[in-house]
Amino acid sequence: MYQGLIIFALGGVLLVGAYFVILGRRRQYEETGSPEDVLTDEEFRKIEYGDDL
Repeated sequence: MYQGLIIFALGGVLLVGAYFVILGRRRQYEETGSPEDVLTDEEFRKIEYGDDL
């Protein structure tokens, strides 16, 4: 009887742990950003105004 409860509790602990790991990585990604997300002035003007410098 107790074996099922222990397995269920361990599964819950693992699920909560995975949630916090994913949440931490997401916050870190949002704070630092990605180098691919940063546009140069030239790229911005090309997208925003259609300029071909």
